[in-house]
This record gives sequence, structure tokens and C-alpha cells, in this order.
Amino acid sequence: MSDRYLVRPGDSLWKIAKTQLSNPNRWPELAQLNGLQPPYKLLIGQEIKLPDRQQIVQRGAGNKSINPPRTATGSAAVVTTPQEGADTMPGRGFFFILADEILPSGKLVRKVLRVPLTPEQFVEAKPEIFGLQGKNPNSKISLGEHALGEPNSPYTSASTKPGGAPNIDGRPVYIDKAKAQAAGVTIHSTEEIIADLDRLVKENPQLKPRVDKLKSVIGSVEGEVLLEGKAPASAIKSGSAMAVTRGLRFVQAVGVVLTVYDVSKATVKSVEQNSYKPLAAEGIRQVGGWGMALAGAKIGGAAGAAVGIETGPGAILTGAAGALIFGTAGYFGADWVADFVDKN
Repeated sequence: MSDRYLVRPGDSLWKIAKTQLSNPNRWPELAQLNGLQPPYKLLIGQEIKLPDRQQIVQRGAGNKSINPPRTATGSAAVVTTPQEGADTMPGRGFFFILADEILPSGKLVRKVLRVPLTPEQFVEAKPEIFGLQGKNPNSKISLGEHALGEPNSPYTSASTKPGGAPNIDGRPVYIDKAKAQAAGVTIHSTEEIIADLDRLVKENPQLKPRVDKLKSVIGSVEGEVLLEGKAPASAIKSGSAMAVTRGLRFVQAVGVVLTVYDVSKATVKSVEQNSYKPLAAEGIRQVGGWGMALAGAKIGGAAGAAVGIETGPGAILTGAAGALIFGTAGYFGADWVADFVDKN
């Protein structure tokens, strides 16, 4: 074999090491021997010096810290060599996060007391701990009567406005509509409230001036809706919990992007090798990582509950920690299995 090689379209250091040295993992030797630095661009027709084929690569057994270049389609002038077979395992585990975000289209906002003074007020001011329910679940008061200020209502007011009703002072808490409805809560719309107010006016014409003003405030300013039934604490988040969740959602999004990248890379490799093995192996890795992340989130949440952390940012973080730990373990374990199908 010649000790020199001329770069061709589609070549990379990884590919040259594979074809000329029978070992793609010797690409760093080529880079060092030829004085090449990241991003390892090669010119078509460039002369590459080759080391002795029998020379032993000075790398620790199983060391995956160096990212070899990937075969890429070259242009008429330059062959670029981005990463091929890059192992993202050391960092990958830190992106197996599952965060339960309340979507903007699926939440309601309620303002609660910032500084409760009595035990009853404290319960009402902490729905993310105690849940949310009207004062008198058995009351027969109608939607319109609640809006007119009747006490002992079976309903709880909330708002469709992003930050809650702007004319009401208080700390906003966020209610997940889907979770509340799954727990048996009925959500009565603004239109239902206004329709019942109109009914009351027909029965009591003297209420018309007051109702007309109230309808304008309910519809245009407050975006009021009424919840009937008890919304559990698990369906309610404080502002701080929402902030933690958004941060975790960003981390999760990064993990999803990296997963898509890994799967697409494996797809290209499968096509190049005309083999299903690279894609199948990557599927094993990703299923292992995300599957264990889901299990870990539940285990982390249960562990938090066992020590009294059942709601709020603490509960979110214990679930995230479980997803992180078990997702990482799942990925590494699945990677060991996947390497028997196609080594990365």
C-alpha cells in the first residue's frame, strides 16, 4: 500500500482511515500526521500522508471521547468532514428530561391571596397544595348568581387571560384544563355565564343595569370562566413551578433535537451500508433512554412524595432527576446491547 493518498469527492479522514488503514478509528493519526485541525476540511486532489498500517493507535480501550469525522458528499473543490460515528453518550444522558408543561392553549389562570391571614384563607391561597373547589359544592346557586356575588357558590372563578383577570389583585396560579376535566371538573365558559345572566334579567328586569355592566367586565376585561367540582393539586401550578417547568422543557427540547440528529445520522449510515443494522441499533439506544426516562420520572415523583415533596417546583425537580438518572442508565444499557447489532 502506498504511503500517500489523493483525496477524492466524498472522502473524509474517517473514510480514508477505514479504506486505507483498515480501521476508521485511526483517523486522528491522519489528522496529526498531516497537520489538520477541526473542522478537518480536505481539498479534492489533496495529498494525504499515510502512517504505517501496522502502527498501533494510541488510544485507551473503549475511549470514545474523540469524535471522528463523518463521510460527506464533496463539492468540486472541497470535501468537508463533519463528525461521523460521534458518540454523544457522555452528554446524551443529561438531556433525557421529561417535563409536564401546561400548554398556553390549555390553561386557566386564577388570582389568589398573596398574604393569607386566616387558616381558611391559607387553604384558598395555596391551591397548588390543597386543590381548588367552590365554597359549597352542594349549593344550587346558578352561574349568573355566582357572577352577581352570591356567597356559598359551588363554583370557582378563573380567567382565560394570560396573566389572569387584570382588574383583580393577587398571585396567579395556573390550572391545567385537561387535568382538571379528567378529575371531574366542569368548566363553564364566559358565554354560559352571560347567557345565565340574561336569563336572570328576564326573570328580574330590575337587574338589567347591573347585569349590563357586569357582562362587559366579564367578557371584555376578565375573561371569566367558572370551575364546578374539585381541581386536584396536580392540575395546578404556581408561577415558580411554571418557570422550572419551562426550563426543563427547554432541556427536553434539546434532547429531542439530538435524538432526531442521531436517528437521521443512523439512517444515512444504514443507506450507505445498505443495512438496517445502524438504524435498528440507534432505535434500541433511543428507546432505552426515553423509555427509562419515563419510568424514572414516575419513580422520582414517587420518591419525592415519600419524603413529603408532592407539589410545586420540588416535585417537578424530583421527577426530572428521576428521568435524568434512569434515562442515562437506560441509554448506556441499551447502547451496550445496540453495539452487538452495530457498534457506534
